[in-house]
Amino acid sequence: MILCTDDKGEQTENMEIRTAGQQKYYDFIEERAKSLRLGMIIWISLLAVALLAIFAGGILGYILAVLGIALGVLNIRSQKTLRSKLDWITDKEDFFNQLIEAETIEIPEYRLIITRDYVLRYRNEVLIYLLKDMAKVEVGIRQQGDYRQKTLFLTDKEGVRSEMASCVRREQESDFDLAYHTLHNRI
Repeated sequence: MILCTDDKGEQTENMEIRTAGQQKYYDFIEERAKSLRLGMIIWISLLAVALLAIFAGGILGYILAVLGIALGVLNIRSQKTLRSKLDWITDKEDFFNQLIEAETIEIPEYRLIITRDYVLRYRNEVLIYLLKDMAKVEVGIRQQGDYRQKTLFLTDKEGVRSEMASCVRREQESDFDLAYHTLHNRI
């Protein structure tokens, strides 16, 4: 599944990526897109095996068909959710251009990209935050044995906190500090 934005700002599938910013975004979501493609292969394969089993005459075919349909529905919903991640962004061209600007900070350790106006975070799902909607940057500290674990949060104007990064090892401190200072300076 390749997601692209056409000339009207609409997301479409199977179009060529036109800009370096689009490529950077699709590289960022590639892991999620791969897992969705794998899920699609699995549910289609289940349905094919179910069809063969139904013709062979057995209840197993019907069970596999139900399972394949259920997985297919979940997979299609997840694909739609991934496609809709950019729907709320009004100026997609500017968004993609910001991804390749010199002041954009990418922190692979935390799967985090911080642009002039946006923060992209990927853990189980791709999330995009608009910095002007955020009220503050917070750091939570918790003692973990002989090390103080730090967690970085963005808090929006309604007080909802979103975790951006968690520093659990000393080797991560420089990346954590970079994320904190970048976000602190941009809010």
